[in-house]
Amino acid sequence: MIRIRGVVIPESKPIWVSLSYIRGIGKKCRPKSMSNVILKGAKIDPLTLAKNLDDEQIWLIHQEINKLVDAKKLYIEDNLEQKIKKNIQEKINIGNRQGNLHSMGKKVNGQATRHNNRNRPSNIYHSAWPFCATKKRETVANKKKAPKQG
Repeated sequence: MIRIRGVVIPESKPIWVSLSYIRGIGKKCRPKSMSNVILKGAKIDPLTLAKNLDDEQIWLIHQEINKLVDAKKLYIEDNLEQKIKKNIQEKINIGNRQGNLHSMGKKVNGQATRHNNRNRPSNIYHSAWPFCATKKRETVANKKKAPKQG
């Protein structure tokens, strides 16, 4: 079992994929992805399996991650969550559109909310919400209708 920064890394995968289990380290197949940057700095082949690493190589990876975190080039785990919460709170305090949507609990990045609201239910208004600001009508049991005038 390999632990780096308090996260258990799978041993049966290549190390460049295994590092992506740490929140904040990506695995995209580009030379500038964070997992490739870390492995290049530690001088480790990205295609080696995680179970084939010895203690010295694991220590080098750990040191490289610490160096990037200290230089503020990489935010991982708790630091990343704190940074995201701080940015959201700053947007709410400024009062811009994204901050208002965050405070209302709605989707922020322009996702469609007409049919798919499973992650953040935000459809409290009629389905054509940007154009209709009235709430969706609901039937109330045993309520008498007002008589028509005229």
